[in-house]
Amino acid sequence: MKSLIVLSHLMSEKCELVGESIDRANLAISVFDEMEFKYLITSGWAYRSDCDIPISDVFKSYIASKTNIQSESIVSLPFSRDTVGDALFSLRFLQSFNLDSLVVVTSDYHVKRAEKIFSKFFNKVKEIRVIGVETDLHQNKNIIEHERRSTADFESTFAYANFNDIGSLFKILCSGHPYYNGKIYPKLENL
Repeated sequence: MKSLIVLSHLMSEKCELVGESIDRANLAISVFDEMEFKYLITSGWAYRSDCDIPISDVFKSYIASKTNIQSESIVSLPFSRDTVGDALFSLRFLQSFNLDSLVVVTSDYHVKRAEKIFSKFFNKVKEIRVIGVETDLHQNKNIIEHERRSTADFESTFAYANFNDIGSLFKILCSGHPYYNGKIYPKLENL
């Protein structure tokens, strides 16, 4: 089975996709139409205080309005707060399927980090491909440094993880990651 995951970016105070998010959604639609995927997964929580809708649902609605993809094939996973969460919650959803191919859509500056994270979490999948929409940020020094630091943080937090045990991964996420352990955002309690 093949699946596609589009990673969320930003939405407006009106709960609408903007800029890069629209580009990511459009690329996901294009790739989904080219290949035979079972699912197109959208991810991301209700991160805006002025919008109660998870960005995963906003992505799903946008994609559904722009394509003829069957609604049951578009799956919203509204729990992730970053790329690590995107990978973990997607793995949780897909773990019962015989997944042999995964495509992840993101932005060009984020491809390397997303490849590292998804390759670790989906280590049993034969083919993982991460593609990014073109942006003006792929050579931005601050963005490049952020990606480097975030990759190092991921490697440190999950240095001793058993990537074949989703329960163990969730425990590490909820204890070692500041987006999930209560240091920055409310603690996530259940998988």
